[in-house]
Amino acid sequence: MRILLTGASGGIGQVIANSLANDGHHLILVARSQEKLNALAQSLPGEHLVVALDLSPSTAGSDLAQQLTEQQFLPDVVINNAGSNQLKTFEKSSWAQIESQIRLNLLAPMAVVHSLLPTLKSGAHIINIGSVLGEIGYPGYVAYGAAKGGLKRFSEALGREIRDRNIAVSYLAPRATDTPLNSPAAVALNQALGNKVDSPQVVADAVRLLLKKPKANMVLGFPESLFTRINALLPSAVDGAVKKQLTLIKAYAEESL
Repeated sequence: MRILLTGASGGIGQVIANSLANDGHHLILVARSQEKLNALAQSLPGEHLVVALDLSPSTAGSDLAQQLTEQQFLPDVVINNAGSNQLKTFEKSSWAQIESQIRLNLLAPMAVVHSLLPTLKSGAHIINIGSVLGEIGYPGYVAYGAAKGGLKRFSEALGREIRDRNIAVSYLAPRATDTPLNSPAAVALNQALGNKVDSPQVVADAVRLLLKKPKANMVLGFPESLFTRINALLPSAVDGAVKKQLTLIKAYAEESL
């Protein structure tokens, strides 16, 4: 299959790319750095297309679709993996930082799907990679959680809307994952709270599983997957648990300033 992967040069993206290439798929690798993408493509088995593109601008989706059309290399699968996060309280975040979080984590994947959707055929698959923080609102990640929560609802609604076209839409929610995207303060907070942190390979394996057996929603890790259910049914119970952590969370968020 031809699989488009955004955020391909990041910590999770590189591992996903390696796993999919080793499975024999042809990849469309999308990220900002041409140099990093070229190095990644050369390290993978098989032949792959590299597209250096900043997904932040509002024209990114249409620009990507135009390039793929010109290359005659349209995907069967779209994996929206590009994203960013920042441990920082909402009040201390600048509006530019908040807007950037929303744009890259929510609007960019929506733009990519919107532009490529007319080209997708029956049997295609869209996988949007979110976060457990899109399932549970968490201090220090207000804008990020809002964006990933929006991505989940986008995935759910779109999946229902295009079901009659036989196109699957999946939302994958990893828990904390060990990547360079995490600031030292975020790493220290996870350690202080005793949070389990997965390797990027765990996310890559989940992507491969979704490709074989599509499902609308997948949350990785325990007890995180349990907490998401509790938060949906009895949010006051999660309120109490998070309240006990609040002083610690804010202390490490201040270190990120």
